[in-house]
Amino acid sequence: MKRFVLALAGLAALVFFGFTIFFFVAGGQGVISAHDNDGDRAVNNATVTFGGWMTNTPIDRFPNNANTQFPRLLNHHRLTPEIAKIKAGGTVNFIVGGFHVVTVYDDGTKPTDINTTILVPGPRPGPPIINDANRRIYRGLDPTLLPAILAQDRVETVQFDRPGKYLVICAVLPHFQEGMFGYVKVVRNDDDDDERESSTTKTMNHGQ
Repeated sequence: MKRFVLALAGLAALVFFGFTIFFFVAGGQGVISAHDNDGDRAVNNATVTFGGWMTNTPIDRFPNNANTQFPRLLNHHRLTPEIAKIKAGGTVNFIVGGFHVVTVYDDGTKPTDINTTILVPGPRPGPPIINDANRRIYRGLDPTLLPAILAQDRVETVQFDRPGKYLVICAVLPHFQEGMFGYVKVVRNDDDDDERESSTTKTMNHGQ
């Protein structure tokens, strides 16, 4: 009986050790963790919250009616983080919370380049939507055409193959005018290794 218990304990320790090594190695390969996007380290996959429901005033979204499920005046019109850094070929998961339209513009585009006088033609429900197609490389779903349950709570995943700094905006006109935009910085796969090596060299030189 004692041998059986010892064998079982040894097996449990081996499994635990194996999982620890697996997640350590996976983290080194760019699998995102809670800390991956906090600094300058590029990852293969990043997460950006695209709006969010604020709690400075209590919100109860459980009742099944539009006023409580989608309180438009209690939405945080920001991208978090404002700059996501990924490796070329990686993806960004935009977690949409609220009435928003994810729109990505090509490398080098600035917020001042967006022509806010070009709008999706009406009449249509909801606020005006920016329709500037110049250098636009991705435009997400139209929330007015989606079922209510998906219109304001969904995920859109976008892949970026080429290095560069891409402007990401909410194309809902008043949201963009409030400053709802950010960036995806895409680096070559070897850039992040170069940065780590440079940082290590600086640390070693400083120690000497």
